[in-house]
Amino acid sequence: KVPTYEYYGFALYMVSSAAFLMYLLWAFLPSPFLHELGIYYYPNRWWALAVPAWLVVLLGYVYVALASYNTQRLTLPMKSIENLVDEAAQVAVVD
Repeated sequence: KVPTYEYYGFALYMVSSAAFLMYLLWAFLPSPFLHELGIYYYPNRWWALAVPAWLVVLLGYVYVALASYNTQRLTLPMKSIENLVDEAAQVAVVD
């Protein structure tokens, strides 16, 4: 018996491939050709460039924001002795 997750994965693959193909056709085909196909209502072509550009900017922002958040939240305070030693360190004791 085939698990249903494989069917879901295949369906998702087919739907995403069809959506990407429609995006490419909308972005690259001239308007008169789309009118011949009977497609008259579609978004402005500006969005074909704006959405990928915004996604790239968002990716850069997430990279910097996560690095900043991790630096702020996960770094120990400078007063903490754990910045200098840990449980494996052999700290010299001055008598």
